[in-house]
Amino acid sequence: MAPGADPSNEFLAKHLRITCEHIDRLLGEIEGVLNESSSRTAFPEYVRDITQAQQKTIEDYITRIRARLVQVMEGQGIRTNPPGIFVSRAVHARLYAIDVAAEEIKPQYMMGFGNIPDTTATELNGIAGELQALVSRLGQYLGEGAGQDFRERLQRLEGAGNDLDLLSRIERVVAKRGLVEFRGTIDAILDRAEDRSFEIAVFGRVSSGKSSLLNAVIGTDVLPVGVTPVTAVPTRIIHGEKPSLTVSFADAPARTFGIQQLGEFATEQHNPNNVKHVTRVTVTIPVSRLSQGVSFVDTPGLGSLATGGAAETLAYLPRCDLGVVLIDAGSTLTEEDVRTIRALQEAAIPAHVLLSKADLLDRPDCEKTLGYIRQHIVSETGLDLPVHPVSVHPSHRKLLDRWFDEEILPVMSHAQDLRATSLQRKIGALRESLVYSLQNQIRRSRHAPAGNAETTRDVETRLRRATGLIVETGKACREKANAMNGKVFETWIAAAAGATNEGPEGADRKISDKDVVRTVVLQTVQEGIKDIQDLVETLATSLQEELVKSASDLAIADVPGDNEFLLLVRDMPSFDPGTIQVTVPPYAFTAMLGTHFGEKLLARKIHRQFDESFGSVIEGYFRILREWSSQVTYQMGRKFETYAERYRAQAVQSPQGQDLTTDEMKAIDEDLKVLGENP
Repeated sequence: MAPGADPSNEFLAKHLRITCEHIDRLLGEIEGVLNESSSRTAFPEYVRDITQAQQKTIEDYITRIRARLVQVMEGQGIRTNPPGIFVSRAVHARLYAIDVAAEEIKPQYMMGFGNIPDTTATELNGIAGELQALVSRLGQYLGEGAGQDFRERLQRLEGAGNDLDLLSRIERVVAKRGLVEFRGTIDAILDRAEDRSFEIAVFGRVSSGKSSLLNAVIGTDVLPVGVTPVTAVPTRIIHGEKPSLTVSFADAPARTFGIQQLGEFATEQHNPNNVKHVTRVTVTIPVSRLSQGVSFVDTPGLGSLATGGAAETLAYLPRCDLGVVLIDAGSTLTEEDVRTIRALQEAAIPAHVLLSKADLLDRPDCEKTLGYIRQHIVSETGLDLPVHPVSVHPSHRKLLDRWFDEEILPVMSHAQDLRATSLQRKIGALRESLVYSLQNQIRRSRHAPAGNAETTRDVETRLRRATGLIVETGKACREKANAMNGKVFETWIAAAAGATNEGPEGADRKISDKDVVRTVVLQTVQEGIKDIQDLVETLATSLQEELVKSASDLAIADVPGDNEFLLLVRDMPSFDPGTIQVTVPPYAFTAMLGTHFGEKLLARKIHRQFDESFGSVIEGYFRILREWSSQVTYQMGRKFETYAERYRAQAVQSPQGQDLTTDEMKAIDEDLKVLGENP
């Protein structure tokens, strides 16, 4: 009540306020009935029996009644409670409820309805996936905030010199017409425009001078030199305003350290046999040569005893934009060098070959060595690659600078040009799809459907099953990773127990990482990793094929680029167990205790040692692998929906007709002109 009002009227005022609020809610329900009867709800409840003019009159009366309610409240000096619930929060709550309802469509929640065939299960997973993807996209859009608004991102990118005028016009038409199915593609194009990264990975044998070379290229001694690195992961060097070091672990969350602590994780002195279970290292430094988006990767040396490190180096090959193979002038070309060049060739990644420590050779010997290396590469790979002599020695530093300025900078510039061309091609394809959609509205209005119902049903079914495959692949990867813990343990037990029949008797024996246990365990883990990698790569290929076929059936120009989904299968976490060491009692001792009792004693001893020295590493690694597979399948699903959402919208529209008014036809014509299309 207003200040000074009669307290005896408090309950009367409260009743009056509640009554007015109730009337206002009923008016809102009337508005809901009017909106529902004229909306495109999937399950209509009301039959529309009023004209548009009658609806307008009803809405005018509602406005008048609400105005009167306000006057009544003000006249009685009654204050209303201010709103306390944010619209975004209310929408998020309802989106969460929708997501839960969609989740319950999945087959694992419907077992009580009887046997569900595999094809039906895939369909159900697809239906749930489609609904959840749309809900997720809406929730993400709601939570982006002003900083992620399309208009702001476009203006920022255009201010940086990007030619995005056509994309800006496309965005205006999409926003004007409420064509939300195009927003995901616009968002993906903006992400592509904002990403200017160019990754150069340096490969070579241990002590070939990779770290020294990178320190010289970036102009700072950030990488430790003079020691043999044993960390089984590459060290990525990127640009940032402040120096920092981010380290990921197999059995703990990633942590940030001071850059001076790099040696604690990448040198044998401070991290012998990778006892800290490091899986990834990222160094951030403010260096001008990194400011244009280029990043360098120092990979573990090939030919070392750190098998996990060598395997991770070879696994990293498909992820870089340019591979630099460093050959030590003191040892010339090796089989590992040739294998690296061949792997880069198979991955279609440009390769540069450098002869390091060229200051150790005089001019004739240097020329002779360069010729030999080049000829050997041609004979082994069929590639005629130039070999550049480089050195970090001050007297020969100009060789390194010349290579970077004359060879690397043009490649980077060319890569950026290719990226810009690709970006414009994607924008052009998006424009064609939008034009087709608008023109299709005109064709449908004239009762000339663009496609037949059978084709569009096939497209919808194909896309739904592909969505279901994403869900099923993610589940299969998680189950595979979970099962690997037990499988590795069984392998460990069998290999360690089998070793009791070998070697000298009379004393405990150590089975080290050079022996059968390490070999068998690594083989089992690698088989599990390969199975998971095959699952996600098969998914990537399937999604690519289904989208291309659907786009062809719908005559849509915008299709995924070659290997667009396979390129998401990167950064697979490496596995390096460090030293695997098991001590088992001698065979004579266990035999003396009796076969049955001796075997039980042996099993308990090996089991305990597994838990103490290796179990946590295995569990931590496969936990990370589960997270990796979930992240990759999520990224694939998000990219798939970017295309599929528009394809589905086009498929739904194609066989349906809807009369357009003259004004609506004229508005579409104007939008087509904005897009540069003559109607």
